[in-house]
Amino acid sequence: MYRVWRLCRDERGIALVIALSIMTLLLVGGVFLLRMSSIEGDIAYNTVWAEGSFFAADAAINVGLDQMNPTLSTWNPGTTTIGGSFSYTPSVEFLAEQAAPGSAMCSSITYNQGCFRNLIFTLTGSGTGPRSAQRTIDAQAAYGPIQ
Repeated sequence: MYRVWRLCRDERGIALVIALSIMTLLLVGGVFLLRMSSIEGDIAYNTVWAEGSFFAADAAINVGLDQMNPTLSTWNPGTTTIGGSFSYTPSVEFLAEQAAPGSAMCSSITYNQGCFRNLIFTLTGSGTGPRSAQRTIDAQAAYGPIQ
């Protein structure tokens, strides 16, 4: 019985066990911190790409605003690539005709000098970027006043 107790009290090699345990904890902590920094980098890149695709969608809206005119009913030119990794797709559709503030709606039969109207268009701008980053902006714009 005394021999068994003496073997349990023998502390030779315990320093190696403690050192290996501490090294294992440090390794696990290092892997955790490395993975966290990698995730933070991915979040930062995704934010940049999402913001870039939003600006591409905004560019599509501005291109659509430039195309509005009294004879336009629908305009869909397709996708345009900008900067190599971002692209936008504008779309403009005629929505309605509205009397301009302070004037009556025009009749196609009579000519009225004080009769003005606004043409209401709906615009859709879609922007895409790397890693499937996508943003879409929907807007309505009034063109006018016109007679």
